[in-house]
Amino acid sequence: MKTAMNKSLYKFSQDIIKRHRPGELIKNSILVKKLHDDYHFGQMDLANKQLTFSLTDVLNLSEETRRTLGVDIRDDPYPDKADRLSTAEKSRNEKAHSYAVSKEFILINSLSSLKLNQSIYELSPLTSLGNYVKADEIQSVEHSAIVLVENLAVMANLSEINLTSVKSDIDLTQALWLYRGDIKAQQTTSTSYQFFRRFKEYIPLICFSDLDPKGIEIALTSHADYWLTVQNSNEVDMPLLGSEQEWYKQGASISFLHNQCNDKEIITSKDACWQNIFETLLTHRKTLKQEHMLKHKLSLSLIPITT
Repeated sequence: MKTAMNKSLYKFSQDIIKRHRPGELIKNSILVKKLHDDYHFGQMDLANKQLTFSLTDVLNLSEETRRTLGVDIRDDPYPDKADRLSTAEKSRNEKAHSYAVSKEFILINSLSSLKLNQSIYELSPLTSLGNYVKADEIQSVEHSAIVLVENLAVMANLSEINLTSVKSDIDLTQALWLYRGDIKAQQTTSTSYQFFRRFKEYIPLICFSDLDPKGIEIALTSHADYWLTVQNSNEVDMPLLGSEQEWYKQGASISFLHNQCNDKEIITSKDACWQNIFETLLTHRKTLKQEHMLKHKLSLSLIPITT
């Protein structure tokens, strides 16, 4: 079994992934060689002293860091900080070299009550984002599914989601809704993802994200079983004020999805799949956020995720 990657190699590898696209040439160095030798990352051209890597290499390395470090090397900082109480044991400055208090917690909500650890917990009658709870204290989930939510606004407006339109054996009115978290270092997504994936074999996992390339990427990389999205992907072209801006900021996600489709034929049958939806987005070059889906009561469907 490989040992966990050290901080210097982690940051170096993360920099390669963010600065270079698959197929680009990278000059050989001590760290490049270590990344290739220890983690089988990329293909080394010894004659020209260069390395190239593929999307598969990135996904494999991402899976490795999740397994050994509990973080995704594509997005998360290296997990070398302690909690504040541990720091306070020896240091006068409890914040020094400590991660944010929120790191150990996840935000969850439901439409009725929380059913966790074989117990039922009633929710506040007041509108709220949900409950912040310590992730590792939850040992079992007695809901119909866990839904990973991309945008925070959804968490306070679960009743606005048009769940009656979802044709499925999974009753989403009885689901546990989990906020994905932010990309900011102090609100890392890693804890939510770890919690989500922990129940992979025990309960249906669903990703509810925006209707855009990044939303599809989130769904595909989350380890979810289903993607919750609009029934009619042409809704992305609904008349809304203002010009489209977000599409043109998502080049990396568009490239990611193109690579995912490279070895697969786009399915043209009536059966919904993420590849067909991606094709629709490429046609319209527009995005639709979860807030639009809620406000316009758009019909939704569950799409099985296959990559």
